[in-house]
Amino acid sequence: MKTFIIKTVLTASFLGFFMNSCNNSPTAKEEDVKEATQDLIDAEADLVQAENDSISDYNTFKESIQLKLAQNQQEINELKLKINSKGKVERDLDEVEINTLEKRNSDLKLKIENYEQGPEEKWALFKVDFNNELNDLGKSISNMADRNMKK
Repeated sequence: MKTFIIKTVLTASFLGFFMNSCNNSPTAKEEDVKEATQDLIDAEADLVQAENDSISDYNTFKESIQLKLAQNQQEINELKLKINSKGKVERDLDEVEINTLEKRNSDLKLKIENYEQGPEEKWALFKVDFNNELNDLGKSISNMADRNMKK
């Protein structure tokens, strides 16, 4: 009789434990689903914030570049005025160089206007390349201005 009672108690305990764990499973899964949904909402909010930051960074960069390009154009126009007082041969050579500088400046304007947003790595690489090109153009303009001052 003792074995029967022990078997019955063990069976009842096992069934009770099994039933209890089955009843918690849907509740636990529901909590997991809620948590996963909240994580998804948080991730989407982070993505939107990152996109807004990226757009803001691009607009700020674009505005500063447009100012620099306008300054370059102004310096090129000043150089054009200065070469008019030179002889024909020197003026023709300087006009070719000024036209090249003007084209580079225009190309940079188009490049910044036509840039399409992409991954952060692409944007960082674009900024570095663009700044290098802009610095090279600025140096070329300065070099030409220095040469014209000496003459």
